[in-house]
Amino acid sequence: MEKLYKLLSDTQASLFLLFQKTWVYHWHIVGPDFKQIHDLFGDQYAEIQEEVDRISEHMRFLTIKPISSLSRVLEVSGVEEAKTNISEMEMIKDLLEGHKKIIDMLGEVAEEAEAQKSRGTVNLVDDLNEAHGKFVWMLRSFTE
Repeated sequence: MEKLYKLLSDTQASLFLLFQKTWVYHWHIVGPDFKQIHDLFGDQYAEIQEEVDRISEHMRFLTIKPISSLSRVLEVSGVEEAKTNISEMEMIKDLLEGHKKIIDMLGEVAEEAEAQKSRGTVNLVDDLNEAHGKFVWMLRSFTE
């Protein structure tokens, strides 16, 4: 179970950082597609915030303490902090990569949860995986 707990903690931290990055980019978007991208980022950070809460509460159910300090989030996150002074297309591509990383992490959690027969965890990460797949599709649509 210790491996599952570590994977969940790292994923929770990564989701939190992706939430924060999406929120920051939401504030800094400019350009001809401002309204559309601003709204997209706003919808996404709101959904990711709910996901962070959902995974954190699931961790408490499993008797894992969710990561609480920003320094620890930065230390274990698989997602990098928001970049400054980048274009709207670079923001989109950066978030796209962040969601792909989350999908990879969720896959690792799902495999370990299956091995541990943690059905609730499998169901949770399946839901999150589907949401991030949709985010990937939406963001990728701007790059094609």
